[in-house]
Amino acid sequence: MNKKSATTLFKVAVVGLIPITLTQATPANTAIQSRSTISETSDSLQLVQTPIGYCTVADPTGTPLNVRQKPNGKVIGNLKNGTIVALGVTDGSEGEKWTKIVKPLEGYVWSDYLTDCKY
Repeated sequence: MNKKSATTLFKVAVVGLIPITLTQATPANTAIQSRSTISETSDSLQLVQTPIGYCTVADPTGTPLNVRQKPNGKVIGNLKNGTIVALGVTDGSEGEKWTKIVKPLEGYVWSDYLTDCKY
């Protein structure tokens, strides 16, 4: 008999937050497996920012809006007009014309090309 039961448990430790326990249904004869926590994995992991608002891309040139790794930095992607972006928290050091976005990808865009912003 091949019954499924909730036997696989693992914890995800998030720096500065409460650990989360997840349960996954697996075959009853499968042993409990442990999963890596952030402290056991790569230093390149980043916490996801909670968006502080949303805007719509409106580049008047008609070309896709460049998303940069940092202000005036390397282009890491681009967004078509009409795309809704989620805004991230910044400390002001990037300059008043640059806006940090966290979705659909994370980077910086020229703020003059964002409209209909809601905070």
